[in-house]
Amino acid sequence: EPQNTRILGAAKFSGKTKNGWSIGVLESVTGNEFAEIRSANNGTRKEIVAPLTNYFVTRIQKDFNQRNSFIGGIFTATNRHLNGDFNELHNAAYTGGVDFQHNWNNRAYYLDGNIIMSHVLGSKEAITQTQNTLRHNFQRVDATHVSIDPNKTSLTGSGGRVEIGKNGGGNWRFNAGAIWRSPELELNDVGFLRRTDEIIQFGNLNYLWQVPTKNYRNAQVSFEQSTFYDFQGNLNRTRFELNGRINLINNWSIRTGYGLSANFYDNFFLRGGPRFRRPNTGFTYLFLNSDNSKMFSFTLGYSNRHSQENVTTRDRFTIRTNYQPFDALSLSLNVEYANLYDATQYVTETNFNNNARYILGRIQNQTLTTTLRLNYSFTPNISLQFYGQPFISKGRFTNLNYIVNPTAASINDRISIYNANQINTQNDTFLIDENTDGIIDYSFSNPDFSFVQLQTNLVARWEYIPGSELFFVWARGSVGSVDPANELLDSVSNQVFLEPASDTFLIKATYRFAR
Repeated sequence: EPQNTRILGAAKFSGKTKNGWSIGVLESVTGNEFAEIRSANNGTRKEIVAPLTNYFVTRIQKDFNQRNSFIGGIFTATNRHLNGDFNELHNAAYTGGVDFQHNWNNRAYYLDGNIIMSHVLGSKEAITQTQNTLRHNFQRVDATHVSIDPNKTSLTGSGGRVEIGKNGGGNWRFNAGAIWRSPELELNDVGFLRRTDEIIQFGNLNYLWQVPTKNYRNAQVSFEQSTFYDFQGNLNRTRFELNGRINLINNWSIRTGYGLSANFYDNFFLRGGPRFRRPNTGFTYLFLNSDNSKMFSFTLGYSNRHSQENVTTRDRFTIRTNYQPFDALSLSLNVEYANLYDATQYVTETNFNNNARYILGRIQNQTLTTTLRLNYSFTPNISLQFYGQPFISKGRFTNLNYIVNPTAASINDRISIYNANQINTQNDTFLIDENTDGIIDYSFSNPDFSFVQLQTNLVARWEYIPGSELFFVWARGSVGSVDPANELLDSVSNQVFLEPASDTFLIKATYRFAR
């Protein structure tokens, strides 16, 4: 089965006119893709796994009021040639939006925002599946404002943002606004949308010290506040953060902060189940940056997340380095390691006595990410860039448990941990006798995992005439997994370098029209 869909053709046009119009158009077509299926009796046959699809995006923006204001719009379209196959895919998906910004008082104050709409069409099966996805969650058992409609063949949603604030003049800065995404909003055919059914109110207040002293060049203290609601009117989270940044006289800098999430409920945590109460959670971080004008510079960082009743903790360590021995060459290496413990990590949903049973567990999730970047300019017009990122993540589960009361104040009342008489293991499967009557009530697979991914790309750039460029790209990626019982760094070569890799070769050309 092909791992990628081939682009049959693509083109982009963009530019700006002398009277303030900015225009961009992107058009691409991907082809049918087929999997080869072999069987002893029927030989070899091909089955379509991806349909011919057209993607279109256009953007327009007009500046006016001496470039203190603008208004713009965007339209996207995705059209698939399904030909009777793929009941799970949308036939078509369209989105449109309008955005604006107005600045006044020498651009010290601003008002900006946007409004977006989406409309997707498809079979009853496709639209029902969209309603069931995690980002929509129409099947949520305690929701009164949304429900699955199996007869729908389209879905129309909306969203937007409005913000007003002060970003210049004096020592004070502030802003406030709101963001909303209706439960029906769907952007993922050509864009990316993580979550819907959300209304966010936010506000920020900053104070700046902008006059250098003998100890620092500038400094800033910020207070951030936000609240999260759903379209049913539930208050799902209140968040506060106090942070500060100081640039020292030697060009080093320090950034630190502390935050708190309270009254924390998650509508999506149980994948269609009821709202789940998360513990009040605090986080703190500290980053130290050296002088980035030097040949060698670095960043050291640490962050910690912790919650009431020790339900969840996470420690993350960050090292970022940059080395530029001369103007033509730069090399950067970033390493991040995170160690997470969470007593209520979602595992699966099953059935017990005709009732939904939501299974959780205590996870230790270790993640290591390394990113290497190399840039070399042979001449101002010819350069070579390399990017490589191995990603390693391992999760081990203990203290498997199930939901008793999803909104109880204490973790001890929200979950019940299986005891030795209720849980047994057989062939990497957990067998549950919840009522201890000697009969297996339900079972589920061991959720432990070990995942490694390697992504690399090599890009050669040639600016053949001023403003116009040719790019030659080679991208290579692989994914693998091994026994989660191994140490995090064990068998990395087996997980990454010996796994089948996917290679992509691209040539990109741009041409700038001079006037």
